[in-house]
Amino acid sequence: MRVPVFLKQLALRTSAILIVKTIGALIRIPLFRLLGAEGVGVYQMTYSYYGFLLTFISGGFPTALSFMTAKNPGQGKAFLKVTTFFFMITGTVAGVTSYLFASDIAAFMGDRQLMLPIQYVAPALCIVPILSLMRGFLQGIEQYGSIAVSEIVEQMVRVGTMLVLTLLWIGYGNSLAVGGTVFGAFTGAASALIFLLFIFRFRDFQQYQKGGRLSPPVLTILPDVSSYLKMAMAILATRLIVPLSEFLDAVIIPHRLQDAGLSASQATSIFGEVSGMAATIVYLPTLITAALSHTLAAKIAEDWKEKEYTSVFRRTRLAIQLTWMWGIGSGLFLFFYGKNLGLLLFDNPFVGEAIRYLALIPLLTGIREVTTTILWAQDEKKEPLIGLVAGMVCSVVLSYVLVGIPGFGYEGVIIGILSLEAVAMLWNFKVVKKQNNTVFSASSIANEVMGMLLIGWCLFQVLHRLGEIYLLFLPEYVQEGLKMLTFCIGIVIYTIIRFVKANKMKIFL
Repeated sequence: MRVPVFLKQLALRTSAILIVKTIGALIRIPLFRLLGAEGVGVYQMTYSYYGFLLTFISGGFPTALSFMTAKNPGQGKAFLKVTTFFFMITGTVAGVTSYLFASDIAAFMGDRQLMLPIQYVAPALCIVPILSLMRGFLQGIEQYGSIAVSEIVEQMVRVGTMLVLTLLWIGYGNSLAVGGTVFGAFTGAASALIFLLFIFRFRDFQQYQKGGRLSPPVLTILPDVSSYLKMAMAILATRLIVPLSEFLDAVIIPHRLQDAGLSASQATSIFGEVSGMAATIVYLPTLITAALSHTLAAKIAEDWKEKEYTSVFRRTRLAIQLTWMWGIGSGLFLFFYGKNLGLLLFDNPFVGEAIRYLALIPLLTGIREVTTTILWAQDEKKEPLIGLVAGMVCSVVLSYVLVGIPGFGYEGVIIGILSLEAVAMLWNFKVVKKQNNTVFSASSIANEVMGMLLIGWCLFQVLHRLGEIYLLFLPEYVQEGLKMLTFCIGIVIYTIIRFVKANKMKIFL
């Protein structure tokens, strides 16, 4: 049986992202238990600052480079060299500035404990943009294997650094312990960068030069330069919205919780429980849609350039259908087992409630990410930006108003997170639907949704009853683990069967 190249690439990206995300999620569990809710809040606030600044530096250049390289590998090589030099300057300036003014930044964000973590994460700003750019180029020439290995190397070194330094420094207070935790961003990125430099020098890069796919790096076509810069700026404007929203949340939410009568420590703890612990779990299922988006980008861009619109619309329909089916199944798991996850992973019932409330995140975020990639590949850069700006404004306003209400802190934070994703997803969905009415039909979606809800509820009830009969002799955490694993397997099997049947596919050829 010959497996299509697209499915191989999707499987490779999914496997790599699964490994990376799983390692990242698993390492956070012992780290969060060591740091506690307040330490997690400091960690999350530090990363919101780092993520915003990192996105601002690198912008949309890695994604724009992947699109340009997919269309013209030789031109992509030239853009890679020029942009790398630019990133070396801007990243170094940002890193040095963050280190020197860490105390002032911490005061602005409202927590003096942030000073050391900001200083320890500053070196990562010098090299992570360059690493992202190299991966964008490799994505354009469809070297997904090199990207996957570099991501695994980065994550392994990163989590190793996080765990060792946190264990060594936890006795000296949360500030230094979180500093050791975030320093892993630098060591992991440095390791991955060294690996990719080796790849560029000795294997993939030379292979493509010998094959004639990479022509000499000469920037002679001004429209291509202009197109590259416009695409990068448009993607930057879109990608900056989510990190900016997270940064604003890190500034607004702790302050508004204190306005509602909580202490600084309590406010930081609540922010850590929702934005750090619960969000880590609910965003984990989006690794599948992230892999789908990553693999889909170059394919749709190439088809759109060649005016293969039938192929574009077919890929779009299948991607959206797979995304919402996966999102619903993941959401059911989070809703039914959210409390168990909160207790088993973090020994915190409040986190479990937050996970249940955020169960729609895999569906909303998955569709938003996939539709954004589809629109970008079709040179529709403005539409995803409009949706995200509207979502961010809605989120900030709701968070500011609701979080400041005494006794409504948790709910206000959760509503703010959901509102951003929901507004942006609905806008993208409307635009994609307008371009092609055959992408989906309301009746088919309603039927599939009802079917998945019914199957999920029945599976949950059956597993609960069987557990009461046959698993009582096992420890409670083993019982819950077996039931959750069985539920996941059942939902995945049902999703695959329905997807294959709905599209009249054959699993075995």
